[in-house]
Amino acid sequence: MNKMMKLIQEKLTPIANFFGQQRHFAALQKGIMTTISFILVSAIFMIIANPPVTPELVEQGGFWSIFSGWLNFATANKMTILIPFNMTMGMISVIAAFAIAYYLAASYKMSALNSGLTAMILFFITAAPTMYYQLADETTLSAINTNYLGAAGLFCAILVSLLSVEITRFCQTHNLTIKMPDGIPPFLSDIFNSLVPLLLNISIFFGGNLLISVFDPKLSIPSLIENILRIPIAGVNSVPGALLVCFFILICWCVGVHGMMVVMPLTTPITLAAFAENAELFASGQPLVFHPIFMTMAIAFIGGTGNTLSFVLLCLKAESKQLKVFGKASIIPSIFRVSEPVIFGAPIMFNPILMIPFVVGGMLSAILFWLACISGLLTSPYLLITGTFPILINGFIKSLDWRYIVFEILLTIILIFVWYPFFKVYDKQLLEQEKENESNQAQNDELIEEGLYSNE
Repeated sequence: MNKMMKLIQEKLTPIANFFGQQRHFAALQKGIMTTISFILVSAIFMIIANPPVTPELVEQGGFWSIFSGWLNFATANKMTILIPFNMTMGMISVIAAFAIAYYLAASYKMSALNSGLTAMILFFITAAPTMYYQLADETTLSAINTNYLGAAGLFCAILVSLLSVEITRFCQTHNLTIKMPDGIPPFLSDIFNSLVPLLLNISIFFGGNLLISVFDPKLSIPSLIENILRIPIAGVNSVPGALLVCFFILICWCVGVHGMMVVMPLTTPITLAAFAENAELFASGQPLVFHPIFMTMAIAFIGGTGNTLSFVLLCLKAESKQLKVFGKASIIPSIFRVSEPVIFGAPIMFNPILMIPFVVGGMLSAILFWLACISGLLTSPYLLITGTFPILINGFIKSLDWRYIVFEILLTIILIFVWYPFFKVYDKQLLEQEKENESNQAQNDELIEEGLYSNE
């Protein structure tokens, strides 16, 4: 274990340092981490709106009946309960577009506020342009498509925010701005200096969408990105194909793309057909079939995508303050299989030290689930029940097999060993940074005290 940790530290720490110091990656990490408070709050309302039971389980009575009040309340008020979720997690790409551009512009000593606002408006133009619809009563409705404002549009938000800042910087360094005479207040000067870069940015992104729509009116920049990403995983109805889909989903999350949203149009018809076939087999008393597409379920059994609960449990025993606080804040969302706080908050995204166990652990989970089902240790899923069900319940209600509970507990323990060496290296790295920051702060405090003393 010590040799492995030493190898990880020697090989991955320089890469992690590069990601942390290179201004674009640093802006990405800071910008994405800005969204954590919104994600944690949104997770609370998602949990409230999705009780860990189904109406069928409540009707059985017994233990499950204690959830009847929660279920009835959530069912009657679900759309209202989800309003805070829709305006936080459902707008996460908008928040990220602003924050990433803000931090990147600040690193260039540019106007961070103007750059953040520009990126946010450009993202709306690119991902959710306003459309007008003529209603039956001859009134006109103005509406936007919100599909890409949440996590599904995060990759597009990253591109827009980084490119918009670089385009603005290009205009400024090449004097493609409106220069105001001396004596003009700085805020007015900034407004006029941003006009030409703003016009150029809008022309590029709005023009790009118009150009794409000429070839296909249904396409836009974010939907085109999704279609391109789907090309490598066209064949999914096999064990190698399903493993490729799992790998693709995990890698996508590592670079800020909502992998499940990308593959869903391809996998949903296959998944529905697989559940339907097994439901018919179960009803007729015939043996169930394990369909490879079920492997995509296994990468989100414990803690959400990437099965990150094991990492969160390790964080509770971290030496660094950052990971310890992060573990406490992320444990409840992880129990309810909401992984965004971990992916964006640790962060796993664009973090080479944590990306490896995230991908390896997810792939190992899929393989172990496949082996357990084909060997008869687990019943293949046959009940298609959707919802944000917590660990130990999610797998059980899709098969009514208590052995899923044992499998998830064992999987959590196995993945702790997968995460542990990478966790220790990252924890040590953060601890050293915290000690360095404390030392620098102490020196600054001493200098301030000496300055005050000498003035007296």
